[in-house]
Amino acid sequence: MHRFDLNKHSSLLLLLMLAMPISVYAQSVWKGKVVDTNGAGVPHATIWLQDSKGEVADEQGNFTLTEPPKDGRIKISAVGFETIVANWPAGVTAATFPLVAATSDLETVVVTGSFEPQSARQSVYQVRAISSEVIQNRAPSTIQEVLNTELGIRFSQDNALGSSNLELLGMSGQNVKILIDGIPMVGRQGTSNEININQIDINRIDRVEIVEGPMSVVYGADALAGVINIITKSDASKTFDLKARIQEETVGNEYNPFDGKGTHIRSVTGSYSLKNWDFGASFSQNNFGGWKGEKTGRDYEWLPKDQNFLNLKAGWGNESLNLEYQLDFLDETVFAYGPDARLEVLDQEFITSRWMHRLSGRWDSHSNFGLTWQGAFTEYTRDTETWVSNVRTGEHYQSQAPGANTTLDYAGFSWRVIGDWKLSQKFKLQPGIDLNTETGSGERIVENEGIQDYAIFLSGEWSPFASVKIKPGLRKSWNSAYDAPALIPSLNTKFALNEYLDFRLAYANGFRAPSIRELYFNFFDASHSITGNPDLKAETSNSFNGSLDWKTQLNPEWKISTVLGAFYNDVKDRIAYGQDPNNIQVTTLFNVERYKTAGFTLNHTESFKNLSVNVGFSYIGRYNLLSEQQVIVPQMSWTPEVNTNLTYQFLPWKTTATLYYKWTGELPGYETVTDSDGNPSAREIMLDGYHWMDISLKKDIGKHLSVNAGARNILDVKQISSTSTGSDAHGTGTQRPVGYGRSYFLGLTYNLNK
Repeated sequence: MHRFDLNKHSSLLLLLMLAMPISVYAQSVWKGKVVDTNGAGVPHATIWLQDSKGEVADEQGNFTLTEPPKDGRIKISAVGFETIVANWPAGVTAATFPLVAATSDLETVVVTGSFEPQSARQSVYQVRAISSEVIQNRAPSTIQEVLNTELGIRFSQDNALGSSNLELLGMSGQNVKILIDGIPMVGRQGTSNEININQIDINRIDRVEIVEGPMSVVYGADALAGVINIITKSDASKTFDLKARIQEETVGNEYNPFDGKGTHIRSVTGSYSLKNWDFGASFSQNNFGGWKGEKTGRDYEWLPKDQNFLNLKAGWGNESLNLEYQLDFLDETVFAYGPDARLEVLDQEFITSRWMHRLSGRWDSHSNFGLTWQGAFTEYTRDTETWVSNVRTGEHYQSQAPGANTTLDYAGFSWRVIGDWKLSQKFKLQPGIDLNTETGSGERIVENEGIQDYAIFLSGEWSPFASVKIKPGLRKSWNSAYDAPALIPSLNTKFALNEYLDFRLAYANGFRAPSIRELYFNFFDASHSITGNPDLKAETSNSFNGSLDWKTQLNPEWKISTVLGAFYNDVKDRIAYGQDPNNIQVTTLFNVERYKTAGFTLNHTESFKNLSVNVGFSYIGRYNLLSEQQVIVPQMSWTPEVNTNLTYQFLPWKTTATLYYKWTGELPGYETVTDSDGNPSAREIMLDGYHWMDISLKKDIGKHLSVNAGARNILDVKQISSTSTGSDAHGTGTQRPVGYGRSYFLGLTYNLNK
C-alpha cells in the first residue's frame, strides 16, 4: 500500500497553494484602451470605478485594472472629451472605449473658492468658466478679447495712458479681485485705480473662472463685486513639451508685416518632467503698433505698446506633498507721441515692470486633512518719462522740467494658508490665515508706512442631505491704514431640486479697501489738482444673489443647459472724488456715496453633435446718486445686453469655426447742470449702445500644427457717442473709444506633444 506522507509532500502542497493566487491574478487583469472617434489613443484619460478609485491611462490611452469593475460599469473622462459611463463587455478581458470630442462646457471643473477641484455644477458658487478650448479657438492677443463678449462685463479705454478699465455687473474694476492661480495681483494704476488685466501674458492662460458677487470671506479686500481667477497652463503630466506661437494681425486697415503697424505675437513655451520634478519656461512678445485713426501727424488714437513676458517655474511633488515656484516678469512700454510743433516736440513713455515671485504648495497629511499655501512677493514700477526732440537740431533728450518724469513703486507681499478638514462625509471645515502688505513710494506719493492687512477666516460646508449644501463663512481683518470692517459674513447654499434642476441662494458682505493711490497720492500739474485722503475707510456692501441651473441630456449627442440668475448689491461708504472743503481748487476723496446695482442674467446653451450654441441676456441697473436730491431722477437706470456664441466642428477636416457676438445696450445716467441763474438741476445723459462680432477658424494640420484665422470687430465699431458734457484728459469729450475698426489675424501654433 502506498502511504501519503504529509511531511514528504508538504513542499509540493505549499508550492501549489502559492501558485493558485498567482494563476488567479494572472487571469484577473483587465486591459483597456481609450480612443477618440478616429481610433487614436487618448492620453492620460481617467478611469473611475464605482468605489471612487481611479486609474490613469498612459500616453497611448492604455490602462489596466487589477479587479473587475463592480456591476461591469466604469466612468471615463479626459480633457477635451465628453465624459462617458460604459459597460465592460461581458466575458472579455480587453476592450476599447471611444470618446467624443467635447463641444460644450457643461461639465467644467472649477477651483475658485472650492475645497477641492469640482464640477461647476457641484459648486455652491455660480461660476462662469472660459475653457482652454474657447481661448485657443479665439486666438486672442489680450485677455480683454476673451472677456469682452461675456455678459455683464464692459470695458472702457483710457487712451491717454494706453490702458483698459473693466466693469463687472455694474461695479467698477477696482471692486473686482484679479487673481493669478489664486494669488492676488498688485499694481493699481490710472484714474480708474484698478489692475490692468491686459498686462497678463495671454499665451500663458489656460482658462478663466469668474465668480460673481462678494468673495471677501475667502479672498479678502477688493472682492466686493466678484473674482476673476486667471489660471495658467501646466504641462507637468508630459515628460517633455514644446509649444510655439506666432500671430500677425491688422489694426483696422493699418499693418506692416512682423513689425510696426499691426499686432505681432511671438511666444515659445517649454516644459520638462523628471520623476518627481517638473520645470518650465516661457517667453512672449506682444507688440501693438498703435492706431492712427483720424489723427494726423504724430498723434495716435490708440497708443503703440510693446510688451515682453517671461515665466520660469520649478515644481516637485509626490503622493502627499507638492511644491511649486514661479517667476513672472513683465516689461511694458506705452508710447505717447506729442503733436507736431515748430521748435520742440514732447513725447512721453509709460514704462511698467513687474517681478512676481510665487510659491504655492499642497500637503495631504491623510485622507481627511490637507493644507494649501499660496505666497507671492511683487515688485511693480511704473515710470513716466518725457522726452524732448528739437525740430531744428535733431537733439533728443529727457526733459528736466518739474513733474515731467515720475516714478511709482509698489511692493506687495501676500501669504495665505488654508486647511481642508473633512470631519465626515457631510461636514467639512476650511480655516485659513491671510497676510497682505503693500508699500508705495514715488514723486507723487507722500511719505507713508504702507498698508498691513492681517485676517483669519473660517468657512464650512455641511450637507445634511445629498441634495443640500450649506456653506457659511466668517472673516476677521485687522488693518494698519484704515478702519477694516468688524466682521465679514457670508452664507452660500445649493439645493438639488431634482436630477436636472439646482437652486443657489447666497448672502455675502463684501468690502473694498482704499488703495495707496487713494490714501497718499498727490497729483498737481496744469490739468490736475488732486490729493489723497489718509482718513478713508473701506467701502462695504450687502449682496444677495441666486440662480436656477437646469441641465439635461436628451440623448448622448444632445445636451441642454439653462441658467437664470439674479443679484442685488447695496454699497455704503463708496469712495468718490469731491472738492476739498478747505480749498475748493483741490479735488480729494471722501466716503460719501451710496451705490447699488441689481439685475438678472439668462444663459442658455445647447450642444448637438458637432454644434454648440450659447445665447445670453442680461438686464443690469445702476444707482443714480442724484435721485437722493432730485425727485424726478429714478433711483436706478437700466441697460440690456445680449450675446451669442456659436461653435461648429468639421470633424473630417479637423476644423472648428466660432462666432462671437454681443450687443451692449444704451447706458443711461444723470448729471448735474446749472441754469443761467446758477440753480442746479438734473439732466439725463446717454452713452450709445453698440454691436460687436468676432469670427475665428482653427484647423489642425497633422499631429502638431494648428492654424488660426479670423476677423475681429467685424461690424467696424470705433467710437460711441455720449451726451455727457463732462470730459478730462483721459476722455475724448462726447466720444468714447471702443475699438480700432475691423481687423484680421492669421496665426500658427506648434505643439510637440499635442
